[in-house]
Amino acid sequence: MTDPAAPLDEVDLSILDHIAAVHGKLDPPPADLDARVRFALSRPDPDVSESVWEFEVARLVEEVPVGSGARASERTRTITFEADSRTVMITIVGRLDGSVRLEGWLAPAAPLRVELRLPEPAPAQTAQADEVGRFVFDEVARGLAQLLVHPPDDTVPRVVTPSLAL
Repeated sequence: MTDPAAPLDEVDLSILDHIAAVHGKLDPPPADLDARVRFALSRPDPDVSESVWEFEVARLVEEVPVGSGARASERTRTITFEADSRTVMITIVGRLDGSVRLEGWLAPAAPLRVELRLPEPAPAQTAQADEVGRFVFDEVARGLAQLLVHPPDDTVPRVVTPSLAL
């Protein structure tokens, strides 16, 4: 048996190169992986000073495909995110024009501003949740997105979801 602390030799490196080549052919990384990582790690509001850049990161709790609509091209799924202070549930409905409609609910319900972040150069969109916590973004282009729920004041942090594919 080879000493696990021993440095890699030419045979080891050749085996690792072969494994990497096979993996690259069978399961290559997505072409847009760099853009996805940059978006996920980017600051939601680069113009805001660090002192007010506090977020509570929501966790993905559940993602459920709801089935298809009247036409097979309409796909619907429901995603639930949970943070200590708030739960965000969204339903993403595929539209016939290729865009999506995003319907969401906040719990506990509150009339808060919800921001839909999209990768550059698309501008962020905002919606106002009503008193029962419902908000809607209509005709959103498919791609990566992230939600930010803004509190009514700076006493509690904003809630941010992980990036998701619409």
